[in-house]
Amino acid sequence: MKIASIVAATGLTTALALTGLSLADDDDHDRQRYKRPKRLVAPSDAPLVWKEECAACHMLYVPGLLPADAWRQQMQTLDEHYGSNATLDPEQEREILDFLLRASSVNRLPVEPSPTAGEPPRISQTRWFEHKHDEVSEAKFARESVGGRANCVACHRDAERGDFDDDRVRIPR
Repeated sequence: MKIASIVAATGLTTALALTGLSLADDDDHDRQRYKRPKRLVAPSDAPLVWKEECAACHMLYVPGLLPADAWRQQMQTLDEHYGSNATLDPEQEREILDFLLRASSVNRLPVEPSPTAGEPPRISQTRWFEHKHDEVSEAKFARESVGGRANCVACHRDAERGDFDDDRVRIPR
């Protein structure tokens, strides 16, 4: 009888593993699903056009922070890029898009649409971001020294290199 129970339990565990399910509660599953590595290295072969054009207006967001489809949406809406016209010539757009798609392949998470209709996804509105910043008050994000939720480098000094380790966070006063 004991052996039959062990065999049944082993079979159930194997079946769950094969289907991608687990015995963990939904919160644990959700956290794992939206977990990103602490270090999302920007590829060393990043094209100069990406560095120059994107960094001209904001920090360089490491491609792995969003899935490929989200970057596609970003690049398709450059004419209205969060209130600015960021269009480039077609060759530059293609080079940047190709790089973003290749470099974001580590991110297999679903695209989380922006709550603002017609706006591409925002890293700062993903469940991962919300979970990682749940203890950061809106007042801290609003500090002039922080500059808002999208200014990762204010608190994560090496964000442009993909380092978001909690141990190195310094929220400026």
